[in-house]
Amino acid sequence: MNREQQLAEALVGLADSLADDVDPVVLLDRLALNCLDLVGADAVGVMIAGRRGELRLMAATDQSAALTEFFQLQIDEGPCVDCYRKSERIDAPDLDDSAHRWPHVAPYAREHGFRAAHALPMRVHHQTVGALNLLLTTPGSLSPLDLHLAQALADVTTVALVNWSPRTANWSPQPLRPTDVSSSVQRAVAAKATVDIATGMIAEYGDLSLPDARSALGGWATRSGRRLTEVAHGLVQRTVPLTDVLSAPR
Repeated sequence: MNREQQLAEALVGLADSLADDVDPVVLLDRLALNCLDLVGADAVGVMIAGRRGELRLMAATDQSAALTEFFQLQIDEGPCVDCYRKSERIDAPDLDDSAHRWPHVAPYAREHGFRAAHALPMRVHHQTVGALNLLLTTPGSLSPLDLHLAQALADVTTVALVNWSPRTANWSPQPLRPTDVSSSVQRAVAAKATVDIATGMIAEYGDLSLPDARSALGGWATRSGRRLTEVAHGLVQRTVPLTDVLSAPR
């Protein structure tokens, strides 16, 4: 499959996410993986703003990326933080030259193997709701074409995200108001929090690593034909037994 076919499938997959009733957690994971496969990033992280404007990590392609993204949030500096606040792309082709911009994050990212980064705004209707972070293990920039492609994937994903609801996944027939965008994003953030809690429960009960616990949760949701967040909510509310999820083959 050539790159054009991969791109077509990625865009169709993201656009069809509403019709397929895809959870926002799955949707943002899909965005991260598409950027990993299509634009040449070595790791990808996705952050979405909470109710008070604080960024939260929603997806990451590996543990090093997750740690780097989380560190940006704790220190309140870094490409993603600047991107969200300024609502514009932030480029750092060599993190060795960015210590003056991000005195804590730049060295931390280098320690975890990342030498360059791009942060792209996730926005809809002139509202920025988060940022997409593309991390590189060698100094240098992605090509303008790859960056435009990543922005297009982020834009499609953000439109799908703000049109998602916990009960139905249909396109809104009316133009979204600013309050609609905020409410939709907060539902997505709440859904991610529920998935994280359920993942922790599975990990603790089954003595699993968090990645294995998340895999078990997603696998059981797929096999049972239920949405990921629906299963996670059931685990948190004790209506889905932990033993059911852990006893299923992974």
